[in-house]
Amino acid sequence: MKKQDAMEAITILRNETNNHRLMQIDLDLLAKNEALLEDLYDILAIELRKNEESVTWEEAKKDLQKQGKL
Repeated sequence: MKKQDAMEAITILRNETNNHRLMQIDLDLLAKNEALLEDLYDILAIELRKNEESVTWEEAKKDLQKQGKL
């Protein structure tokens, strides 16, 4: 799937002040290229977390150890 095809699978819906509000995704088209779908997921995850407070690796490691995940 070409990048242009992937972009055709995504529609951005805007509100009355022209701000992005919703994204509509044609999963049938994106499913043809798993890498593009994974990239889209990564971009969305980053965007959703961009305003979260950063933590150092040491802090994250300590927290994971407390949770028994490391």
